[in-house]
Amino acid sequence: MVRDLILSLKISLFTIFVTGIIYPLFIMGAAYTFFYKKATGSLVLDEHNNIIGSELIGQNFKNPSYFFSRPSDAGNGYDGTRSGGSNFAPTSEKLLEKIHERIETLKPLNTAPIPIDLVTSSASGLDPHISLQAAYWQAPKIAMQREVSLKRIITIIDDQIHGFSFYGLGIPYLNVLKLNLTLDQFFGSPTEDK
Repeated sequence: MVRDLILSLKISLFTIFVTGIIYPLFIMGAAYTFFYKKATGSLVLDEHNNIIGSELIGQNFKNPSYFFSRPSDAGNGYDGTRSGGSNFAPTSEKLLEKIHERIETLKPLNTAPIPIDLVTSSASGLDPHISLQAAYWQAPKIAMQREVSLKRIITIIDDQIHGFSFYGLGIPYLNVLKLNLTLDQFFGSPTEDK
């Protein structure tokens, strides 16, 4: 019986060593070797190598000269340590109240119907993307704030489209941080903070 106990202990320690140390180190090394940018958080840097944000986590752009992301229910908004949605059911009164509040906030910006992703948060609350409809809906406001033609803003949106993969399948989307950085690249940074 003691021999069986020692054998079980050896097997357990070996399994812990292989699956708890060797395998994770191998996967981490492979990720850093073949997918370095993604493994380090897909960070976006400015011209001075300062971190601006991540391609994978949304940000709260408040300046009207920028496109804004989907609403966030993660912590106080876009909190990577508190990822998660509101978890309200589609029939929840609280969810409907939130959506109506967001609609009322957005109504003065554009009279067109508001795209659903501008009034509902994603499951993680950290989604850095918006739909094409959401970008086009915001385009007149951006053009007016930046004092450029709507056609130029639409061209920038069209140049930033992502999402088509595997023989054209997928839903097109835009990364809000990259879209706003492109605006700054073409038209300069607005005077107010984002």
